[in-house]
Amino acid sequence: MQTGKWTLVAWLAAGVAAVVFAAAAPYLARAEARDPQSARLQDCNRDCLKRHLDTYLTAIATHKPENGNLWAGFRQTENSVVIPEGQGAWKNVTGLGSIQRRYLDPVQSQAGYFGTVRMGDEEAVVAIRVKVQWNQVTEAEWFISRKSDPGLTGEPGKTPFSIETLGATLPAQRVVPNAERMPRELMQAVVNSYFDGITSHNGFIVKGHPGCSRYENGFPTFNTPMRPGADVGNEGKTDCRTQGDFGVAIVAIRNFYVIDEESQTVMVSAMFRREQKSAKRRNHFTELFHLDHGKIRDIHAAFYYAPEDRPVPNWPPYDGLFPLPDSYK
Repeated sequence: MQTGKWTLVAWLAAGVAAVVFAAAAPYLARAEARDPQSARLQDCNRDCLKRHLDTYLTAIATHKPENGNLWAGFRQTENSVVIPEGQGAWKNVTGLGSIQRRYLDPVQSQAGYFGTVRMGDEEAVVAIRVKVQWNQVTEAEWFISRKSDPGLTGEPGKTPFSIETLGATLPAQRVVPNAERMPRELMQAVVNSYFDGITSHNGFIVKGHPGCSRYENGFPTFNTPMRPGADVGNEGKTDCRTQGDFGVAIVAIRNFYVIDEESQTVMVSAMFRREQKSAKRRNHFTELFHLDHGKIRDIHAAFYYAPEDRPVPNWPPYDGLFPLPDSYK
């Protein structure tokens, strides 16, 4: 009889718990939806991300932020400067350009656009990061390069730039067979080896195919003669593994914002932080990596040279990412 009594108590307790949970479930779901770190918040597959990206790009090109499905707290930067809706690209972009690539990362609920946009009579090279949360676009980060932009030391019109070469060399959208895909963790590690090679001044660190290519805003930065004794296996010529001494102290704020496993493509933003007393400007960029068989095949960069007093990238964690000029100290 005692056993029956406790069986009845356990059954009643379980029933009450079930009722309480059922009643609380809608509130728990809403609380979870308010938590930006919730894993279930990122429930946007590839089709969903592409739809949001295209909606946003159409709103930009038609100058209609109200059609972009933007979150109330939406934030956008262009070359690290915060831009309110209706200004910047919302006014200046008159259409998508002749080169358009889209990359998708459902794990991070982010999409990337790499290619060109029209700004009146001018075509600019751009990389764009778009974040989707709560079925809305919550963030957009633009990297914009124009032919007239300042170069490495701030001189106007000296930035590397070639839309013609970009159009001829940027790989087409692709779907890599499952058997040939690397997992996302390995994709990130392979790309990281490139940055480590730059800061270590050692091309043997870089996991790249011999002859792998690299372009800056479409301009080629490889296939020139190597210094005697410095060849890493490309018949005495430079490739993506053998970048010159950029005067880079560290490749900082590496943000792997799209790891597209289907296309084996990585979009990562970062900054070349210069060595102390270097006259060269910081280089803030997105680099687009195409990977195959465990190594880097090609790299395309969209970047700008940031002035000394500009916070870069102006996204969390915000602090410690730009040098202040003497007038600020």
